[in-house]
Amino acid sequence: MEIRERGTKKTVLAVIGSMRRMGNCELFAKAVSANIPLEHSLQLVRLPGLDILPCKGCYACVTEGECRIRDDIPFLIDRIVSADALIIASPVYFLGTHASLKRLLDRAFSFFSAVEKISKKPCLLVNTYGMENRIGTSPQALLTLASFLGLDVKASVSLKAALPGEILATKRNLEWASRLGKLLFSREKRRREGRSCPFCGNDIIRMRRRDFVCTLCHGSFSLDEGGLPVQGDPGWDVGSIEFVADHREWLKGMKERFLAEKKELHRLALPYGDIGQWVEPPKKTL
Repeated sequence: MEIRERGTKKTVLAVIGSMRRMGNCELFAKAVSANIPLEHSLQLVRLPGLDILPCKGCYACVTEGECRIRDDIPFLIDRIVSADALIIASPVYFLGTHASLKRLLDRAFSFFSAVEKISKKPCLLVNTYGMENRIGTSPQALLTLASFLGLDVKASVSLKAALPGEILATKRNLEWASRLGKLLFSREKRRREGRSCPFCGNDIIRMRRRDFVCTLCHGSFSLDEGGLPVQGDPGWDVGSIEFVADHREWLKGMKERFLAEKKELHRLALPYGDIGQWVEPPKKTL
């Protein structure tokens, strides 16, 4: 059932993990927007074009509540907080998501202070790929990012489209755009079909001796005679505020543990300081 709100204009933010202008990720996000039945505006952010620096592992975001790095992360947080829903789209590069998405995920600690404002915003995850059966880990990377941002993932889809603009050339992809546009602000979720985690929907799992464990929520389950997952022990409630809060508290504990053991750890590491030789590229001259 669709939610219709008179006089309320929604804002949909499309986070595009591709440098290609008018590429498949951008075009599909716009096609989804064209099928959203509610009055809305579409904003787009080209993630590789933002200045997002690598995490330094200093823990300031945990202990001080704010990242010390001065880049475009605050801008992106502000845009996500201001949006009513998100579309996160990335091409598959070498069996994984675009590096800009992974760099953003590595800075997810910076979003801790804003998680309550972001939590439960509806979200669509879109991967575009070219070679058959070479999607790799890209869907899980987007699902992991959405989970640490506390987003409500309405659907995660992988669509075949390699050539620029090819996403619009097949009836199946256009049908997906129509379906996802109607789904984004509805109360429904797309039910994942096939063999995926029955708790969080992630389809990358590890085999154990007697059962399987999800690599995202760490829930465990077995398979029935038909090969479909049977719920066992649920893992973390990924996407919840509690999931993110637990991670933050663990990090705080690790920081405290490090400070308590710093001298001993330094003593153990000291003999290895001069082993090996660092190599660097030659300095560039003007």
